[in-house]
Amino acid sequence: MDYFAVIDEGTTSTRAMIFTEEGKLTSVSQKELTTFYPKDGWVEQSAKELYEKSVEALKEAIQKCKCSPTFLGITNQRETVIAWNSKTGKPLYNAIVWKDKRGQALCEEIKAKGYENEIREKTGLLLDPYFSASKMKWLIDNVKEVKDAMMKGDLKFGTVDSYLIWKLTGKHLTEVSNASRTLLFNISKLSWDEDLLEIFGVPLETLPEVKPSAYDFGASQYGNVVGVLGDQQASLFGNRCYNVGEVKCTYGTGAFVLANIGSSNTSIPDGLLKTIAWKIGNEVTYALEGSILGSGQNITWIKKSIGLIEEEREIEPLARSVASSEGVYYVPALDGIGAPRWIPEARGIFLGLSSFHTKAHILRSILDAMAFSTVEVVDAFRKSGLSIFKISVDGGGAKNSLLIQILADASNVKVEKPKFNEMTAYGAFLISGIGAKKWDFESLKLYNNPSDIFEPKRNLSGEYTKWLKAEEIAISWSKNDF
Repeated sequence: MDYFAVIDEGTTSTRAMIFTEEGKLTSVSQKELTTFYPKDGWVEQSAKELYEKSVEALKEAIQKCKCSPTFLGITNQRETVIAWNSKTGKPLYNAIVWKDKRGQALCEEIKAKGYENEIREKTGLLLDPYFSASKMKWLIDNVKEVKDAMMKGDLKFGTVDSYLIWKLTGKHLTEVSNASRTLLFNISKLSWDEDLLEIFGVPLETLPEVKPSAYDFGASQYGNVVGVLGDQQASLFGNRCYNVGEVKCTYGTGAFVLANIGSSNTSIPDGLLKTIAWKIGNEVTYALEGSILGSGQNITWIKKSIGLIEEEREIEPLARSVASSEGVYYVPALDGIGAPRWIPEARGIFLGLSSFHTKAHILRSILDAMAFSTVEVVDAFRKSGLSIFKISVDGGGAKNSLLIQILADASNVKVEKPKFNEMTAYGAFLISGIGAKKWDFESLKLYNNPSDIFEPKRNLSGEYTKWLKAEEIAISWSKNDF
């Protein structure tokens, strides 16, 4: 029997998991990562630590498993950029993390030159420092070691997957789901785009070769690297959203909502992204994506900042103790509103409070808001002409069954909550099995994850409509539009 190792390289920690060929998880190891904030809006991590902690976790998981993996899969935080010297293999600067905003000025400059629509059309993304290209340009312009290496032809750029592949196999490769997050990759032509490279000032020779998601990326001492996906695409794959109109939502600090749209023909709704989900053989699957800024963050806030609860496990029984929020509406905009509206200056509000209301009603309104925010993105998917057939949920928030039932009721769609919650790592395992030729994509479509099923039970359209009005009030308040 062959074993599959998976590196799940996230922002706060990196983990390694070992799966049997049948998909049974045999061991896990997790290592925390350090994040640096050198200036306001700057977010960095040590590229050296990202690799070393990933290998530490991998070795520990292998030791626990008492096995020798044949194959290795990788899933990773997206958009984060690393620059290194191809001759020495050493990083030339810290990894610039996806949350970093130092490329804002460059993005504004490019926008002023009129390139925004071209970039949107070619990449499916918004012109924003969130994505990788402006980070690469900043490194070229501001770090002498990077500029010198570029002049000598020794500079290599990559997202985290690419750097891990380089360190593990010696090959400068990436795959399509990660490449599609850089603002430099043409998602229709499936290649680095010469015009975009010129706009951002990034030399083609510094970038990795782009491969399918299931591919033999090279041999490492921990097994052949045979499957790579960005973390949100890996979650979509792990949740088995293989058909057009199937959606997954990962409830973390924020929430990431992705919909399988099949081909690239679907139009891009305002405020959403079109991205590559995966490429298997010659077949490319695309996805629409919406990022919700405030999800689990609201739970952390009421626990640590407000003191409304002491433990997260208190929320569900308290919220269930009332039949509804009884007219209380909460807009979860503690740090602005994300997809599909994108109002960064908006702030959170409660509406409808009276002396009748209790802590239970407030908690219920927060769960309502977390579900309604997801439905707003799902409705944006629908406006593009997509019919939504299934929503799968994972992440920490998915453990709250009341939240998931509210989501089913408000969306009027069946919601599946897989019994195995580590969908990002599981997706990397499944795509690796294709790369290892242990199974094919068509056979994966025949199976469902063991899941708890939440069917719609109540019509919440009225409550959802009122919540949308509350969101409009929050937006008007932020703009002094009253």
